[in-house]
Amino acid sequence: MFFRIFKIFFIFLLTSIFTIFFIELNNFKENILSFKKYNDKESTNIVILTGGTNRIKDGLKIIENFKKLKKINYKILVSGTGLGFTKSSLKIKLGPKFNPQLIQCCIDLDNISKNTSTNASETLKWISKNNIKEFILITSNYHMPRAILEFKNIMPNLKIYTHAITPEKHDIENWLSSYQTFSLVFKEYCKFIIAGFRIKFFTT
Repeated sequence: MFFRIFKIFFIFLLTSIFTIFFIELNNFKENILSFKKYNDKESTNIVILTGGTNRIKDGLKIIENFKKLKKINYKILVSGTGLGFTKSSLKIKLGPKFNPQLIQCCIDLDNISKNTSTNASETLKWISKNNIKEFILITSNYHMPRAILEFKNIMPNLKIYTHAITPEKHDIENWLSSYQTFSLVFKEYCKFIIAGFRIKFFTT
């Protein structure tokens, strides 16, 4: 009798945990979709986090809009490029149509960052060096919740505009129709939880 009650309780507990987790996972998916591409163009400071499809090219399209408004004094950081990636590499990646003078004058490369946490810490060094008070953060939409979590943790007083890149191969809105997309959202949610736990309990 006791074993049967325990079994029922255990099944109920597992079902409850699974249900709560799935609800929170769906809320996380909705959070991903809430980030849009920033189009107000109030800032000419840009931070692009590498690692996802078209982040650099799509991010630097903003510059074309700035040109139309005759904005100047661009400050752009491409974070997490990896060792060996140079401005010459960037010129090749962007192609001949992109203004090479802009690469030389206004783009800085961060090849130290290895993850989102170090993206944030290296960006903090960059904004301190350049006396920046606001910037546009560009990354994939599924990565944006964790990126904002990390960035706001170490620079809470800065104005951060978000410009979320929609991945070509993943339809986040219909995430349950694709195992690959579900897996992407699931893994990113787990990383988000771990990052939140680390920030709350292991940072000062």
